[in-house]
Amino acid sequence: MSEEKKISKKTLKIILGVCVGAVVALVVGFFAYIHVADTNTLGRKITIYGLDVSKLGVEDAKQKILTTFQDKKIVFKENGADVYSLTLKDLGYSLDENDLTTQLTELQKKREANRKIFAEQENVNISYKVNKDAEQEKSALTADHFGDRERTSSTNASIQYDDAKKEFTITSEVQGDEIDESRLMSFVDQTLDADFTSALLDAEADITMGTECYQLPDVSADEKMQNKLTSLNDQLDKYRSTTVTYTFGESTEVLDSQTIDSWITIDGENIGIDQEAAKAYIQNLANTYNTIYVPRTFHTSYGNDVTISGNEYGFQIDQDGELAQLLEDLKSGTAVSRDPVYSIQGMQRNGTDDLAGSYIEVSLDNQHLWLYKDGALVTETDIVSGAPTKGRETYRGAWPIAYKASPFELSSEEYGYNVKVNYWMPFVYGQGLHDASWQSSFGGNRYKSGAGSHGCINLPEDQAALIYNTIDGGYPIIIY
Repeated sequence: MSEEKKISKKTLKIILGVCVGAVVALVVGFFAYIHVADTNTLGRKITIYGLDVSKLGVEDAKQKILTTFQDKKIVFKENGADVYSLTLKDLGYSLDENDLTTQLTELQKKREANRKIFAEQENVNISYKVNKDAEQEKSALTADHFGDRERTSSTNASIQYDDAKKEFTITSEVQGDEIDESRLMSFVDQTLDADFTSALLDAEADITMGTECYQLPDVSADEKMQNKLTSLNDQLDKYRSTTVTYTFGESTEVLDSQTIDSWITIDGENIGIDQEAAKAYIQNLANTYNTIYVPRTFHTSYGNDVTISGNEYGFQIDQDGELAQLLEDLKSGTAVSRDPVYSIQGMQRNGTDDLAGSYIEVSLDNQHLWLYKDGALVTETDIVSGAPTKGRETYRGAWPIAYKASPFELSSEEYGYNVKVNYWMPFVYGQGLHDASWQSSFGGNRYKSGAGSHGCINLPEDQAALIYNTIDGGYPIIIY
């Protein structure tokens, strides 16, 4: 059996001393490390927005943060593919250095005040201020950076006339993919601002492009457009449901909805009426129903027809006034019935017959007068008309009785007379019907032999009174 070796007490003391010295050295070294690492630095085990800045002083940490921020890669994606990439520096973004220095200095002081022997890992999201170079950002985000593929323009919503449906319809807007550089810049700013709040110093940020970056249609199919569509179709319906019945006494002319429909014009969103077509229609009415200022065929009481060339009695359609009224009527959507708009009107009419059985007829050759009313003979009488000499002959033609007066004083400086009559009914150029107490008789050829008037038609007083009390102003007189 071998003899066990025994360690002397002295040796044990030496070993123990060495161990104690080593421990003391380690402790001293550890505290020295803590002191060095925590003095004038941000301390141990610290990240800012995930970036390790442990044991870095304010200036070094600032530079690392500034560089990391500006080197951050921004990748634009469109339709699932990468279309463009650049850094924040290229985009004109930078962190404000003065603000960053202030934030880091405050952070260092805070951590020094709360220094711990055994540090725990801490991530700090400090406040920050981002500076932007707007011109550089604008230059970096021009549309030509995003590929050379053909892009589609947006189209506006519009109201269009459908010939097949014969109504207005809405064509909805279509969103294209042409880049709107202003909207793109705004979208980038908003996206990055959101990204920075939690990932300020990440190595990369993705921006997915979509409608937010594209040119929008200027006009959308909104409620206002729908209301306009309704209004346009309502206007069309009114035109197509309007009829205008022109009355000419008992005769009528109907402007039907089919004709009106053929006049409708569509120019974009504007509905109109073909005024040339409407004018032509009115012109045709005038050609058919105007009875004044055209030769008049008159059926005499003797049974023969005569032509009255000096025809100043009858009806004349005011074609401009009728057009204006018609255009208003067409907007109503109703069945309109009315007389045409006249510039000149006779007393009454039935179709193209503007006498309708009520008129005064005078035959100068036979020196005779007839008064008809509503187709019935009221009276007839011999007369004395103007002498058949220049300046005294009774005018031949057709006129309305201008007015009537009782009594009345007839005078003429030219012929030197001034007489009173009981019944005065002028028709044209100072000539008229009146009683003539100075005439000894009427009819025959007295008007040729010195008894003729200065153009007026002289009547027996009882006949003048009967005529006066039967007619009113506007009553037609036909003299041939």
